[in-house]
Amino acid sequence: MKTRQIKAALVLLLAALPLFGATDPPAFYQKGTIYLDWLGTRSPDGTFFNQLSARVRFELISRPGTGWTFSLDVRDRVGVVANARNQAILYNARLTYDRPGSLFYLSLGQMNLYDSAGIGELMGGVAGIRIMPSLMIGGFGGLESSPYVNQIESNYLKFGGFLRWVGSMGKQFSLSYNQLKFQGKTERQYAYANVFFPIEKIFVLYGDAEYELGAHTASQNRLSRVFVNGRLDLSRWFDFTGTYSSGKGLDYHQFLIEATQDPSLNNQNVARFFYTSYYGGRLSFKPTPNVRLSVSREVSEQKDLNILNHTWRFGAAAWNLLGQGISVTGDYAVNRGDTAESNSYYASLTKEIGRFSLTASISNTYNGVRIDSTSGTPQLIHLNDYQNVGASAFIRVGKSFWVSLEYNYYLQQAANQHFVFVRLIYKTY
Repeated sequence: MKTRQIKAALVLLLAALPLFGATDPPAFYQKGTIYLDWLGTRSPDGTFFNQLSARVRFELISRPGTGWTFSLDVRDRVGVVANARNQAILYNARLTYDRPGSLFYLSLGQMNLYDSAGIGELMGGVAGIRIMPSLMIGGFGGLESSPYVNQIESNYLKFGGFLRWVGSMGKQFSLSYNQLKFQGKTERQYAYANVFFPIEKIFVLYGDAEYELGAHTASQNRLSRVFVNGRLDLSRWFDFTGTYSSGKGLDYHQFLIEATQDPSLNNQNVARFFYTSYYGGRLSFKPTPNVRLSVSREVSEQKDLNILNHTWRFGAAAWNLLGQGISVTGDYAVNRGDTAESNSYYASLTKEIGRFSLTASISNTYNGVRIDSTSGTPQLIHLNDYQNVGASAFIRVGKSFWVSLEYNYYLQQAANQHFVFVRLIYKTY
């Protein structure tokens, strides 16, 4: 029975190809990357944790944007301990039709829609029509989904419509209407806008925003998320970058995606997922092509807790010093505020030796994420004098094979922790 159903589906798909402008089938296209990872940590109490992981990322059938393309990005990992279970993570598994000059666009499967709609992860479909070569309108619908396969929620439905414009030099703008329903009742409806707008090599603007449309939302809370980043090249020596963001708390969904893709995500990166308001500017000076100095002024606010912190950050970076393959980076942050961290620092030294890239680093950090055992919600916690000494190596074995090794030693007062991460990378062309 299943064989007949598959054959029938193939017949219908082949019959529909002329509608999408398909001609003679091109040569089969495939390009991908395979990752094999091992993560090991030893906690202060002597507990040793092992985790194995395999990740596959492939694009098949046709090159993206030239016809039918199947994209797959999936990870399977398991802790090497008693009673450990496999954990499947499906980032992307979608069949897409996209081709220059074609009237139609179609995508089906598990996907992330931040490029055209602010609905995030979706298990369903997207269909669009190009009313102009650079302008597309369309709609989408499906189930609320998570990267974790066993956490798909059938009670949540997502749907909406979008408009997307793509111009020269990567310029693009998208606007969408998004609705989220739980058991048939509207839980949230909002508009989402995203823009990327470069002007020559002088100025680049990127930003997105969400505006709540539901009647139950108070007027002062309707603009629920804003992020704006702009860079201005003042001259060949100076550039200025300004950033503003405002939200409603920890963006745990994005933190989850980044953490599952990079287990070594440093605690220094946690704060940007927590503060509900952030703004600042960075002025950079480049006295030579391979040296950059910078000074930043940052203000972070957690509105619900009336926390306001001010930071001055001083940074420096230099690469391939004296043509010897030596690079150094570092920054020092002076923190002041209601519950400000102590002053923090980061410094690294990298040396290129043939096929090897060797790095040593030292840093301290004061933020971490903890999942509340009762509510299951993430919370930001303060870590006292959490210092980290690290060493890593990136080895280019051949054209298609690389090895990445990383070791970190954490010191927190009298409690020490070891972290080892090994990644094998194989690319196909």
